[in-house]
Amino acid sequence: MRGSKANLVIRQGAAEDYIPQLSVEPVGGAGGPDFERALRNGIDELAETYPGLTLLQKGDNWQIGIPEQYRIGHEAHFGQVMERYLQYLVDGKLPDWEVPNMLAKYYTTTTALQMAGL
Repeated sequence: MRGSKANLVIRQGAAEDYIPQLSVEPVGGAGGPDFERALRNGIDELAETYPGLTLLQKGDNWQIGIPEQYRIGHEAHFGQVMERYLQYLVDGKLPDWEVPNMLAKYYTTTTALQMAGL
């Protein structure tokens, strides 16, 4: 993901022993003490919900250390997504945070279809 101050990059090549690793790469001169402080504060806040997250500086970049307990495979993740979806069906509604996202998605796709003349 690209941001105005940093990019989030997942690497999983030979250097990472083929295990996905999340890096934060400052862009446009955004690094420095203020950037590091903000990043550490963000990781500390996330660690309240996901204990064990760490932050390791690697040159100009930062690697987010993710404990093994949060590294689930595709099949397990699919199961989690399905459970949430089924709960939305039982509840008869999407969570409040999802509604604006769905509206934006459908507006974009229907407008694109109109512009394409389909």
